[in-house]
Amino acid sequence: MTAQAEVQAEVPIGMSWWPRQQTIDLMMPASESEFAKLCEVCSRLDIRHMSRPHHPCCKPLPCSTPPIQRRYEVGITLGSVGDIKSRRLDCDLCQLIAKCLDKEPSDVSGTCRMTQSREFCTFKLPRNVEVQDPSITHHHLTQSVVIFDTSTADQFQGPSLPWELKERDTQRTHYILWLQAKARSYVELGDPTANTPQTEQESLATIGGRYIPAQVNPYLLRAWLHQCESKHGKGCRPSFPLSLERTRVPTFVIDVIQSCLVYTPSQCRYVALSYVWGTAAVYKHLRENTQDLRKAGSLLSLPIPATIRDAMTLVHAIGERYLWVDSLCIIQNDLEMLQAEITRMGSIYSKALFTIIAASGNSADSGLPGVERGSRAQVQKALKFADCELLPVIDMTPGGIDDTPWARRAWTFQERILSNKVLVFSESQVYWACRAAVHSEERALEGIRVIERLHLSFPQKYAIDCLSWKPLQPSKYRLLYDDLLSSYRQRRLTYQTDMLNAFNGVSEILVALQDDKFFWGLPGSLFSYAMTWHFTGHSARNHVHVPVTGSRGLKEMVPIPSWSWAAWSGEDLNHPPFLHGGRSSWVRPVIDFYLVDTEHQLVSIKEWPWQDHPGNDIHASWREQGPHQLPSLTHQSLSQIGCLFFWTSLVNARAARRWRVQGLRRVGGVEYILSPPSDFRSPSHYHSEIIQQDFIVVAAGGARTLILLAIEWKDGVAYRVGTTDVDEATWVRMEDRQWRLIPLG
Repeated sequence: MTAQAEVQAEVPIGMSWWPRQQTIDLMMPASESEFAKLCEVCSRLDIRHMSRPHHPCCKPLPCSTPPIQRRYEVGITLGSVGDIKSRRLDCDLCQLIAKCLDKEPSDVSGTCRMTQSREFCTFKLPRNVEVQDPSITHHHLTQSVVIFDTSTADQFQGPSLPWELKERDTQRTHYILWLQAKARSYVELGDPTANTPQTEQESLATIGGRYIPAQVNPYLLRAWLHQCESKHGKGCRPSFPLSLERTRVPTFVIDVIQSCLVYTPSQCRYVALSYVWGTAAVYKHLRENTQDLRKAGSLLSLPIPATIRDAMTLVHAIGERYLWVDSLCIIQNDLEMLQAEITRMGSIYSKALFTIIAASGNSADSGLPGVERGSRAQVQKALKFADCELLPVIDMTPGGIDDTPWARRAWTFQERILSNKVLVFSESQVYWACRAAVHSEERALEGIRVIERLHLSFPQKYAIDCLSWKPLQPSKYRLLYDDLLSSYRQRRLTYQTDMLNAFNGVSEILVALQDDKFFWGLPGSLFSYAMTWHFTGHSARNHVHVPVTGSRGLKEMVPIPSWSWAAWSGEDLNHPPFLHGGRSSWVRPVIDFYLVDTEHQLVSIKEWPWQDHPGNDIHASWREQGPHQLPSLTHQSLSQIGCLFFWTSLVNARAARRWRVQGLRRVGGVEYILSPPSDFRSPSHYHSEIIQQDFIVVAAGGARTLILLAIEWKDGVAYRVGTTDVDEATWVRMEDRQWRLIPLG
């Protein structure tokens, strides 16, 4: 640190030592404070012009016009890879580029070039800024980009491992280094002077890059939270549905000051933690140790995983007191409490002050990079010149956290979706995201009023935008359900018994928003549509049993019914098949469904009235007259919890069953073709067989189409094995149709 930083007093905050600072931005280390040295080639760059971080524009937003007429259309050629690496010892810029090239599968004959700028976002200044030129409507924030062009040779000769060559197209352009101008000054967000009028020049000086220190700055994080709470208004924390407002708060939270568990106080402000358990030994809250965990200081001496310990440190450092963590705030061997808390996950995360996301690391012991000293590698080397500094952009694709173990786990899906505000710890820096703003350690953009096209993405952004906390029309609700379900099923689960539990928080919110009810993962208001789900890719019944508790307190292990998507999984849990929430956007209900509930009573599933669409002119000629009185549930095989009962049309038909194969491996989902011609042949990349199969009608689609389930029977109960559709006229012409009561397990 510089001499100024070295003399700053240090005070213990929480369980760690944090430097007391008057400003948010940290100075560069003294070893990097000297002016950058450039070689003869790089010295020809117009550094002053390239380091200009913002460009005024008088056009209305949204604006697609380049911010400036670029001086270099294709950039300045910096030489071949070999040339740049030979100059790395004598040129700081070449050294930065060479480090990036060391990570690339690059041959020495490839070349590099630097473009003058690349648009990053457009923004407006705060309303209290005195604008010198009223005609300027917004500014463009830009970055300089170093581009690597591979050799045009047909054969790639670069230093790369064989599997790297397969994974990357080496004959293309790579953006290998982005540079941004460092903000010349920065005012702490909590400073009252920030609310006084400023000139445009002074305000723009606070916008730009920011040096990332080895240890995260809690004052910056506190400033993000303060700005959100004081300036973003109700839109950033939407009003919850009344049913959610009445939901009981978590039973326990961690008091980070007393370092122990406490019963959640009334009107509690708490921070939640989203992390990956992984293979690390996670200390759990059990019935046997619950009294010990409530003793002051108990968490200081217990083997708490590093991620949880760092979260406790961080919460204390930013001035908050309570933290919610699943492994400690839920008694893990208390089934009744476990189920109760799981059903409240939606409200737990949505009502949290914000959620800490541990997006780096693969276990609970990985920690939060930047909280403890030495936990974050310092890789940012600045280029300092007489009148500016250029900083490498650390996260060129921040959406890359989608590839982390955290983003691939099923349990963390609802934790991200349901959190209104998140503090994301990546390997290299920290991000803040709420409904009104996105901030990062390396970019000082807090003084900007409106940001357009900000290239900072986070997982499931579409679904988050759709969760407006207001009831949706059926069509939009269906799209939201599809998006949430499909995204969720792309994630991995260690235990298939958690398939429904890990989605329960999402369904809890949808139930409250839409005044709906879910049945084994399917929304009741869209039940016919949701019944027609299907996979793209191979899947099979997982035969998972889950514990169910009735109102009388009796516990049963019940199989997930075959008609629920939760009863099906792919063979490769690391690469699950893609799940579609329904078979057609025009699905409409034509069947009355009844379900056996936890009290072994039949309950009617109430669906929404469906709006008119081209399929509504179906004359229902497939229907047959017959008894509609459901029997009493007296036989055990017919009283299984989760079993559906309904009257419908059934046909045993000749059908072709086929699936796509790659070599000897099945890669596609099962398809059914009713009444195939005698000379039926599938393409060579399909395996097919002719079978006799029972099919039943479960819904209607557009253009006089019926949607069918393929079923098989066991002990008088039908089970789903697939889905298909057929033209109504074709179905009516089929022989031996029956109008039958179906028990679907």
